[in-house]
Amino acid sequence: MKSLNKIFTGILCGALVATRVMAADDCSNLAYKQAHPERCQYTKSPESSNLLLWSGGAVAIGGIAALIGVAAGGNGGGASSNPSIPSVSSTYSVRSILPTTIARTGTAPDFTDTDAELTSIKSSENYKRNANAYDDIRLAYSIARGYTGAGTKIAVFDTARGTFINDGGYSETQHSEQVLGVATGPIAPNAVVEHYTIAYNKNSYFSYQQIGDIIASANDANVYNNSWNVSEITADKINEIDDLVKPTSANFVNAISDVAANKDAIFVWSAGNDYGTQSGMLSAMPRVVPELNGHFVNVVAWDNDTSALADYSNACGVTKDYCITAPGTIKTPRPNSRFNDVNVGTSFAAPIVSSAIAVIREAWPYLNAAQITDILFTTAADLGDAGVDEIYGHGMLDMEAATRPVGELSIAISDNVIQPMQIATVSPEIAHAIKSASPTVASFDAYGRAFDTKLSDNVAVRNRGLGFERLRGDDNRAKISVGAMEFGFYRSDILKGTGFLATDDETTTSYIAANKSFNIGSVELFARSQFGTSHPNASSESIISEFSNIYTASATLGLRGGDWSFSIGVPETIINGNMNLHTASGRTSNGTIIFNDYQINMATAPSIEYTANYRFLTAGFVDNPYGSDECYIFAKTKLKF
Repeated sequence: MKSLNKIFTGILCGALVATRVMAADDCSNLAYKQAHPERCQYTKSPESSNLLLWSGGAVAIGGIAALIGVAAGGNGGGASSNPSIPSVSSTYSVRSILPTTIARTGTAPDFTDTDAELTSIKSSENYKRNANAYDDIRLAYSIARGYTGAGTKIAVFDTARGTFINDGGYSETQHSEQVLGVATGPIAPNAVVEHYTIAYNKNSYFSYQQIGDIIASANDANVYNNSWNVSEITADKINEIDDLVKPTSANFVNAISDVAANKDAIFVWSAGNDYGTQSGMLSAMPRVVPELNGHFVNVVAWDNDTSALADYSNACGVTKDYCITAPGTIKTPRPNSRFNDVNVGTSFAAPIVSSAIAVIREAWPYLNAAQITDILFTTAADLGDAGVDEIYGHGMLDMEAATRPVGELSIAISDNVIQPMQIATVSPEIAHAIKSASPTVASFDAYGRAFDTKLSDNVAVRNRGLGFERLRGDDNRAKISVGAMEFGFYRSDILKGTGFLATDDETTTSYIAANKSFNIGSVELFARSQFGTSHPNASSESIISEFSNIYTASATLGLRGGDWSFSIGVPETIINGNMNLHTASGRTSNGTIIFNDYQINMATAPSIEYTANYRFLTAGFVDNPYGSDECYIFAKTKLKF
C-alpha cells in the first residue's frame, strides 16, 4: 500500500466554511455601510473573556493578558500633529435635495443632517425676499457650504447710478441701481462689485468706441456683467466679424476680445427682452470672435409663476451652446423705504449668473474661465427638450450641482500621479487605524477641483479568513525548534491592502515563539505565545508612504483529552508600529497640490478565537473587534491506501 496525505474539507456551520458570518447589520458589507453610515462607526469593542489560569501555562497566559491590555488601554491609532498648511480645498458637503419647481436630472448624495441649516438660511429676510427665484437655482446649498464670492470682482457696465426724471416728469430709479442690487445680493455677498457708467440712463448710451475704452479700463475684474443688448439686430444675423463690427465699432469688439484672451475674464450678457426666438445681436459675439469661446455666457430669463421662459425674454436661439437660464424676477430693497423694487427682465437674470461665477472663482481660484463656464453649463438643470435646446440653452443655473464634484473623484498619489478614488479594500487593522485617525484628504473631480473627503468613507474591510489559515496550517513557515523555543519566519497578509492603500501582497514576519505543555492525568494542557516583527512595503500607487517596523504578538491556551481538544487564543495582533500617509489636502491658488503627512499608530485591539477539535473536525469562532465575526468548520485528515 502506498500512503498519501489528503485533506478533506466539510461545508458546515450554517453553510459557511472558513468564512465570515455576515449579520444583518454587517458594516464590512460596503453596500450596507453606505446605506447606514450612522450604524457603522466602528464602536464595537472586544468583549473581555474569563481565562482559566492554569499553573504551568504562564507564558501563554501572560501573552494573552498583554494583548487584551492593548485593547483596554490603547487608543487604537491616531494621527500625529502637523503644522497648519494653508489650503484652498473646499468642503464637499453634499446636501439633500429640497423640492423646487424644476425637474432635476439625476440625484445628489443625501446629507440629511443639513436640513436644519438649509431651513435657517431660507428663513433669512434676504433670502425670503426672492425665495422662489433662489429655490429655483438651489442657492441655499452654496450658502450652506460657505461660499460668498470673497476675493472676486464683478464689473457692472450699466447706466449712471441714482435717479433721473423720466419723460413724464417722474423720478425713476436708474437701471444700474437695480442690477447692482441683484449683484450684491445673497449669492456672492462678499464679492467686490464695481460700477462702470456706459449710459446716462437706459435710453441714452455712450458710443461703442467709448464703451470699448471703459471695458478695457476694468483691469482686474473676474466677471463683466452686461445687462443690456441690441434689439434691432438678432444673434442669428451675425455670421461673420463684419456683421458685428459695422453696427458697433472695432474698438468695442477688440476690447472685449483682448480682455477675454489676456485677463481670462468671463462676459455675462443678457439675451434681451424682445419676446423673440433669438437673443439680441451682442449675444452672438462668440460666434464670430473665437477668443470669446469659454469666456461668454448668454442669459435668458425664467418666470417662476409660469414655470417656463418668461414671455418677455428672448430665447437662446443660435447661442444655445453658451446660453443658460436664470430667474428674471428679482426684488431689491428700495433705498430709504420699507418697500422693494420688483425687477423683471433678462437684465436681472444676468447678475445672478455673474454672482454664481464669482462663487466658483472664489472656491477654486485655479480654474480658468473655460472650466468655470463649462461647470455652469454641465451642472445646469435641464429644461424643455432633453439636452441643450434653443429656448433654455443648457437649462437652469444650479448652485447645488455647481458646488459639488462633477464626474468621478480622483486621489493624488504624488504631484504627477492621480488615480480614480475607488474603494480601497484593506485589513481590519488598517481600516481601524484610518477610522480612528479620521484623516481628511483632498479628492479631485473631473475639473481638478479639490474637495475635502473623509478617507474612511472610501475604505472597506477585508476579513483575514482565519479559518482558511488554520486549514492551511504551518505549511508556509520556515522554522527551527530548540527545546520549547521556536524561531522562524512566515508570509502574512495582516496588512494587505488594495487601491490607493495598496501594499505588497504579503509581508515576511520574523518570529520567536514559546511552546509549553504538561499533563494532568489524561488531560494535556498546552500553551503557545509568539512575538514577531516585520517591515511591510507600500505600493508605489498608494498614499501609504512607508511603514515603521511592525511588531505583532499572538497567544493560545488549551487542553487535549482523548479525541477532543479546546483552546482560546488571540490571533496575530499588531502591538506596536506606525503607518505614514502622504495625502493631498488641497490646491494653492495657482493649482499646485498641497500634501500633508499623517503618522498613524497601528496598535489594535485583538480578536479572540475559540476552537474545538474532535478527531479530524475543527470548529472555530472568531470575535473580531473591527471586522465581522467569523465562524468556520473544516475536516482535515490523512488517508492511506
